[in-house]
Amino acid sequence: MAEQTIKTMNLQPDYMEKFLKNLLKNIFDVDETTGEISGFATESPLFGKPVYATEDGGTTYEKTEAVLGADGNPVQYYEGPDGNFTTVAEEAATDQYGNPIFAVEGGVAPPDVMGFTDPQVESLEMAQALPGQYKPYLAEAGETYREGLDLTRGSTEAYDPLSYQQFYDPFVEEVIDAEQREIGRLGQINSNTIDAQGVASGAFGGSRSGVAQQENQRNVLNQQAQSGAQLRSAAYTGAQQQAQSAFENQMKRGQGAGQLFQGLGTGIGALGEATQALGAKDVNALFNVGSLEQGQLQAEYDVQRSGQLEQAYEPFGRFSFMRDILSGVPTSGTGLTSVGTPQASPFTNATNNANIYSAGGGDSIFGNILNPSGA
Repeated sequence: MAEQTIKTMNLQPDYMEKFLKNLLKNIFDVDETTGEISGFATESPLFGKPVYATEDGGTTYEKTEAVLGADGNPVQYYEGPDGNFTTVAEEAATDQYGNPIFAVEGGVAPPDVMGFTDPQVESLEMAQALPGQYKPYLAEAGETYREGLDLTRGSTEAYDPLSYQQFYDPFVEEVIDAEQREIGRLGQINSNTIDAQGVASGAFGGSRSGVAQQENQRNVLNQQAQSGAQLRSAAYTGAQQQAQSAFENQMKRGQGAGQLFQGLGTGIGALGEATQALGAKDVNALFNVGSLEQGQLQAEYDVQRSGQLEQAYEPFGRFSFMRDILSGVPTSGTGLTSVGTPQASPFTNATNNANIYSAGGGDSIFGNILNPSGA
């Protein structure tokens, strides 16, 4: 039994076929004569067109129309800080990393993260200088505190009994000498009186007069000794009292000064800690301000890039929209069906004929070939 091959092709209506051809031509088309490729699908919507400089100072998107630089390559414009174009890299606007920005028409900015803002950079520099700022305060606090301890230790020293000497009245001996001279003078007066009494009584030079003179002399010496001892004792006692008082005052002052210096040392140490803590707060505050600025710049960049993406993919959206419209349009196409029957080979036909001839009792070359024994 012969096999058949059936081919079926559905044809769209003319208006729909024309619509699809025009739609596809706008998306991707190749000129059969020049081989030039056109259509918006031939270029990525993410990349813009570089802007090149021409000999007359104009602009072009074609490399073949651009002026060549010293390196033999087309000269591409940079974006200037004032919005104009420039061919000098040093005059170009720069990105956050300090690189000059090439001029591009259209396209979508690449994903990017905003770099640190000036406040953030300043805060990081401050943070790097912050560690150890307390050390000078700590060193001064320790030195001051040690001075206070030395003063406190000095206030606990024992009293030196010989320290009275610096307070002893240097004129005491002169006073004693004057007092003894006065006692001697009075004793001499008394001695003269004794002599006068002896003369008057006729006993001058007698034993009684001699005894009286001896007693008078003994009294003078005793009074001189007692007076000197009393004056020296009073001077010594006064000097000791003054020395003791001065020592106690010195101890009190030493203790007070020691406590004061210890307090100052503690205060200086606390000042160092406060300085460090306040510096850290300044760093955090400045960094937070910079973070707000960075976040705003990032948001603005992301919004701008989102708009560029939407604009770049807008033609594809229109194509999708038109395709959806087309898919919903009811159509009544024309169907073509072709049926093919395989042709038998000449050898097969000849063999069949030979078999038929042999069956009829005849001879044939094919019959002899196929059945040489004649059976």
